Amino acid sequence: MCTIGPTGMIDFVSRFRRDNPGVELNLIEAVPDRLLERIMQGELDIALPPKPGPIDERFDVKHLYRERFVVAFPPGHRFEAKNAVRFADLDGESYLPRLNCEHFEHLAELRRQSGAKITYGYRSEREDWFQSMIMAGMGVCFVPESTITVPGVQTRPLVDPVVTRDISLITTAGRRFSPAVAAFMRLATSYR
Repeated sequence: MCTIGPTGMIDFVSRFRRDNPGVELNLIEAVPDRLLERIMQGELDIALPPKPGPIDERFDVKHLYRERFVVAFPPGHRFEAKNAVRFADLDGESYLPRLNCEHFEHLAELRRQSGAKITYGYRSEREDWFQSMIMAGMGVCFVPESTITVPGVQTRPLVDPVVTRDISLITTAGRRFSPAVAAFMRLATSYR
């Protein structure tokens, strides 16, 4: 999933490559439903879709970690003086919607419940573009904490309420793993 930033995963991928030098690893990006569809079709062995809600029983799910959502903003923004940002604090902000955000509706509902009124700015499905728009002062955005890759983008934890997502490895239930996939699963479930 494009919202799983490389900063939290690159050490793992590097370690897997070092421990399994003959294995080819392809990282393919897609929205959660498409990833699950490709697993069922046998096109992918493993997916990491941070999909909210329950996962169909046709899949095996192995929880890896939980991460919180933060508010991303440019340097010098008023949020820089805060330790955390409440949904109500967003009142009057220009918001940059991420088109591939699996939690968009949930986050929008929490913001509406807080009474904060925002204007929607530009939209992008590319993480690098929306982060560059943040740096250009075009708005703020909710993002998973591991997603930020553009230097200088500032973040603060999102609170009142705290919003988190679970990242899990998903495979087809009952499918036997190749030695390479089994090695990947072993390392992923034991890795910090």
